[in-house]
Amino acid sequence: MRVQPTLPPRYLRTPDAANFVGLSIRTLEKHRSCGTGPLYRQLGGRIVYAVEDLCAWADLNVRLSTGDGGGIPMPSDPRAYIIRLQAKARKAQQSAGR
Repeated sequence: MRVQPTLPPRYLRTPDAANFVGLSIRTLEKHRSCGTGPLYRQLGGRIVYAVEDLCAWADLNVRLSTGDGGGIPMPSDPRAYIIRLQAKARKAQQSAGR
């Protein structure tokens, strides 16, 4: 009998995604409805988050001090801006992995 290796989940449902980034489920849901949260997918009737999207979103919120606004001005379309930043972060991670 052949044993299949256990792969880590690629997509997390909302409770696991919230736990992964250290937020409450409700806070993550509010970010999703406001368009300020990580990218998500709707598969069937379920909302799921890719682990790499959660990491990229968390990396967007890096600060040096409490007075640091992050140095990133909020654009007129924040969702498009976040998508571009996450794509850029993913590309940098892929380049570093080569």
